[in-house]
Amino acid sequence: MIKRTFFFLVLLLQFSGMILAIVLEDLSSEKMGVARYLTFKKQEFELGLFTPFNVQIFTFIMAAGAIICIALLIKKGRFIASLFAALINMVGLLFIQLKLELHAYHFFLIGLFIMIIVQYGWMIYFYYINKHRDKEYREKPNF
Repeated sequence: MIKRTFFFLVLLLQFSGMILAIVLEDLSSEKMGVARYLTFKKQEFELGLFTPFNVQIFTFIMAAGAIICIALLIKKGRFIASLFAALINMVGLLFIQLKLELHAYHFFLIGLFIMIIVQYGWMIYFYYINKHRDKEYREKPNF
Protein backbone atom coordinates (compact mmCIF):
# COMPACT_ATOMS: atom_id res chain seq x y z
CA MET A 1 0.00 0.00 0.00
CA ILE A 2 2.79 2.42 0.91
CA LYS A 3 4.67 1.62 -2.30
CA ARG A 4 1.59 2.40 -4.41
CA THR A 5 1.00 5.69 -2.59
CA PHE A 6 4.67 6.65 -3.00
CA PHE A 7 4.57 5.69 -6.67
CA PHE A 8 1.40 7.77 -7.20
CA LEU A 9 2.97 10.79 -5.48
CA VAL A 10 6.09 10.52 -7.66
CA LEU A 11 3.94 10.36 -10.80
CA LEU A 12 1.91 13.34 -9.61
CA LEU A 13 5.12 15.29 -9.00
CA GLN A 14 6.43 14.38 -12.44
CA PHE A 15 3.34 15.44 -14.31
CA SER A 16 2.48 18.51 -12.20
CA GLY A 17 4.80 20.77 -14.19
CA MET A 18 3.35 19.59 -17.49
CA ILE A 19 -0.21 19.96 -16.23
CA LEU A 20 0.58 23.53 -15.14
CA ALA A 21 2.05 24.33 -18.56
CA ILE A 22 -0.99 22.87 -20.35
CA VAL A 23 -3.37 24.90 -18.17
CA LEU A 24 -1.37 28.09 -18.77
CA GLU A 25 -1.31 27.46 -22.52
CA ASP A 26 -5.07 26.91 -22.54
CA LEU A 27 -5.79 30.02 -20.46
CA SER A 28 -3.46 32.23 -22.50
CA SER A 29 -6.02 32.49 -25.29
CA GLU A 30 -8.92 33.15 -22.92
CA LYS A 31 -7.52 35.43 -20.21
CA MET A 32 -5.58 38.58 -21.03
CA GLY A 33 -3.81 38.59 -17.65
CA VAL A 34 -2.41 35.13 -18.29
CA ALA A 35 -1.23 36.20 -21.76
CA ARG A 36 0.54 39.24 -20.27
CA TYR A 37 2.10 37.12 -17.56
CA LEU A 38 3.39 34.59 -20.12
CA THR A 39 4.80 37.38 -22.30
CA PHE A 40 6.58 38.88 -19.29
CA LYS A 41 7.94 35.49 -18.19
CA LYS A 42 9.10 34.73 -21.74
CA GLN A 43 11.21 37.89 -21.76
CA GLU A 44 12.49 37.17 -18.27
CA PHE A 45 13.38 33.54 -19.05
CA GLU A 46 15.15 34.44 -22.30
CA LEU A 47 17.39 36.88 -20.44
CA GLY A 48 18.12 34.52 -17.57
CA LEU A 49 17.52 30.79 -17.67
CA PHE A 50 17.13 30.17 -21.40
CA THR A 51 20.07 32.05 -22.87
CA PRO A 52 21.52 30.50 -26.06
CA PHE A 53 24.47 29.04 -24.10
CA ASN A 54 22.19 27.48 -21.49
CA VAL A 55 19.97 26.05 -24.23
CA GLN A 56 23.04 24.33 -25.70
CA ILE A 57 23.88 22.89 -22.28
CA PHE A 58 20.29 21.68 -21.84
CA THR A 59 20.41 20.09 -25.30
CA PHE A 60 23.65 18.29 -24.45
CA ILE A 61 22.30 17.06 -21.10
CA MET A 62 19.12 15.74 -22.70
CA ALA A 63 20.99 14.04 -25.54
CA ALA A 64 23.43 12.42 -23.11
CA GLY A 65 20.54 11.39 -20.86
CA ALA A 66 18.69 9.80 -23.76
CA ILE A 67 21.79 7.86 -24.81
CA ILE A 68 22.47 6.68 -21.25
CA CYS A 69 18.84 5.63 -20.74
CA ILE A 70 18.80 3.69 -24.00
CA ALA A 71 22.09 1.99 -22.99
CA LEU A 72 20.57 1.08 -19.61
CA LEU A 73 17.49 -0.20 -21.37
CA ILE A 74 19.61 -2.49 -23.54
CA LYS A 75 22.06 -3.58 -20.81
CA LYS A 76 19.97 -3.88 -17.66
CA GLY A 77 16.52 -4.50 -19.08
CA ARG A 78 14.81 -2.00 -16.78
CA PHE A 79 12.23 -1.47 -19.42
CA ILE A 80 9.62 0.95 -18.12
CA ALA A 81 11.82 3.37 -16.15
CA SER A 82 14.56 3.58 -18.79
CA LEU A 83 12.13 3.81 -21.68
CA PHE A 84 10.14 6.56 -19.97
CA ALA A 85 13.30 8.54 -19.17
CA ALA A 86 14.58 8.16 -22.75
CA LEU A 87 11.22 9.31 -24.13
CA ILE A 88 11.16 12.36 -21.85
CA ASN A 89 14.69 13.28 -22.96
CA MET A 90 13.78 12.90 -26.63
CA VAL A 91 10.63 15.00 -26.23
CA GLY A 92 12.73 17.64 -24.48
CA LEU A 93 15.21 17.62 -27.36
CA LEU A 94 12.36 18.06 -29.83
CA PHE A 95 10.90 20.94 -27.81
CA ILE A 96 14.25 22.71 -27.66
CA GLN A 97 15.18 22.18 -31.30
CA LEU A 98 11.78 22.96 -32.84
CA LYS A 99 11.20 26.11 -30.73
CA LEU A 100 7.46 25.79 -30.97
CA GLU A 101 5.36 28.93 -30.93
CA LEU A 102 3.59 28.18 -27.68
CA HIS A 103 2.77 30.87 -25.17
CA ALA A 104 3.85 28.64 -22.28
CA TYR A 105 6.88 27.21 -24.13
CA HIS A 106 9.34 27.85 -21.30
CA PHE A 107 6.96 26.34 -18.76
CA PHE A 108 6.74 23.18 -20.89
CA LEU A 109 10.54 22.97 -20.84
CA ILE A 110 10.66 23.51 -17.08
CA GLY A 111 8.02 20.79 -16.67
CA LEU A 112 10.13 18.44 -18.78
CA PHE A 113 13.19 19.22 -16.65
CA ILE A 114 11.20 18.41 -13.51
CA MET A 115 10.07 15.13 -15.05
CA ILE A 116 13.63 14.21 -16.01
CA ILE A 117 15.08 15.03 -12.59
CA VAL A 118 12.40 13.04 -10.78
CA GLN A 119 12.77 10.11 -13.20
CA TYR A 120 16.56 10.02 -12.74
CA GLY A 121 16.10 10.11 -8.97
CA TRP A 122 13.57 7.29 -9.25
CA MET A 123 15.98 5.20 -11.34
CA ILE A 124 18.91 5.81 -8.95
CA TYR A 125 16.73 4.93 -5.96
CA PHE A 126 15.71 1.62 -7.48
CA TYR A 127 19.29 0.90 -8.55
CA TYR A 128 20.49 1.17 -4.94
CA ILE A 129 17.51 -0.79 -3.59
CA ASN A 130 18.16 -3.64 -6.04
CA LYS A 131 21.90 -3.53 -5.37
CA HIS A 132 21.22 -3.83 -1.63
CA ARG A 133 18.82 -6.76 -2.20
CA ASP A 134 21.37 -8.54 -4.39
CA LYS A 135 24.02 -8.09 -1.71
CA GLU A 136 21.73 -9.55 0.97
CA TYR A 137 20.82 -12.45 -1.29
CA ARG A 138 24.49 -13.30 -1.92
CA GLU A 139 25.31 -13.17 1.79
CA LYS A 140 22.51 -15.58 2.82
CA PRO A 141 23.74 -19.08 3.42
CA ASN A 142 22.14 -21.81 1.35
CA PHE A 143 20.91 -24.74 3.42
